[in-house]
Amino acid sequence: MIRLAAATLAASLGLGACRTADRDLPAVYRDLDVPGKRLASPDVQRQGRAIFHERCIACHGELGDGRGVRAAQLTPPPPDLTDARWRALLDERHIYYAIAEGGHGTPMPPWKAALSPGEIWSVVAYVRSLAGQQPAAAAPAGAAPQGTQPPDRR
Repeated sequence: MIRLAAATLAASLGLGACRTADRDLPAVYRDLDVPGKRLASPDVQRQGRAIFHERCIACHGELGDGRGVRAAQLTPPPPDLTDARWRALLDERHIYYAIAEGGHGTPMPPWKAALSPGEIWSVVAYVRSLAGQQPAAAAPAGAAPQGTQPPDRR
């Protein structure tokens, strides 16, 4: 009986943790359905790449490494989207939120007025595809990746 109670408690804590990762997001973003199959589509990733190259490379760089031509003038600088630590901190909903609402406390503008939800998901797909494209520069142990501040709730 004790084993059953312990297993039930562990399962309920584990299931609850799945949703707590998004609790720093506003409800409208926390409840977004992530189109997993769509995000894995090479066509969607290509569309996202085209949008990224049209609107994002000046700050985020052609490789998404945060080394765009405007990056040196930005405070804080854009994050290295290829950095495994940054990528581990943010799931697809957080990336969608950052694109749609902009980076609160950063120079990144909101794109929800200029891009459709489908286009934003395409950029999310492309950003997620950047893994392994270029090795991230080594950072001091314990250093947080650039641009990882939690969302601001206006």
